[in-house]
Order: sequence, then C-alpha cells, then structure tokens
Amino acid sequence: MKKVNGLLCITLLFTGCATITQGTSQMLTFNLDPKETKCSLIRVDDGEIGSISYTNNTLTVNKDKDDIIVKCTAPGYQQKTMKIVSAASGGGVASIFLIDLGITDLATGAFWKYPDTHSIVLNKENIVP
Repeated sequence: MKKVNGLLCITLLFTGCATITQGTSQMLTFNLDPKETKCSLIRVDDGEIGSISYTNNTLTVNKDKDDIIVKCTAPGYQQKTMKIVSAASGGGVASIFLIDLGITDLATGAFWKYPDTHSIVLNKENIVP
C-alpha cells in the first residue's frame, strides 16, 4: 500500500509537467535584415501581441495553440509576412500520460511551444527607371 501511495504522490507531483518545467511563456529571438526592419506580431483572437525591430529583437509571448503571424517592413524593401507555427512541446506530450491527461498544460498553454529563433531577410524593392 505504501508503494501505491508513493507512486500516486509522484504522479500528482508531475501533474501539469510542462506548466511546471517549461512555463506558460517563452522568449522569441529574431535576426532581422536590414537594420531598418520593423515587425508586428499578430495571433488570431489576440490581435497584435507585440512588435520587434533590429535593436529590440526579442519578445516574450504566452504559449498558445494558435500560430503567430509576423509582418515586417522597411523603407525601400518589400514587405514580408511569415508564420511561426505552434507545436506540442515534449513536456506537454509527457503530461498526457500522467494523471491529468495533459489538461493542466492545455489550459495554461504550456502544452505548446514556438521555435525560439527566427531569421527574417527583406528583399529590396525593384525600382523601375
């Protein structure tokens, strides 16, 4: 009986595994070119969640199942739009096999994770004489 109680305590300890070990937010880092690049980050249902530039190139975001759209502009360059895709984190997947079936991590957003680093290079506009 002590072994069963001990196992139950350990299982309860790791409930919400990703929430505890990886948190509900993460920092995204962007390498931008050219230096004049400015970008806004938008997530469905949340609207604009932040902005970045060459000198302010990190942003902490809440983890979520929804992808993030990044729209970048710079004078003399073509606008660029890219998508940062959300995917299940390792800790989130592990929490499915524990007592709460991943419910805690899904509710807090910790189940999900975005890639940490992104490079965005804008192309020069074609100037027709």
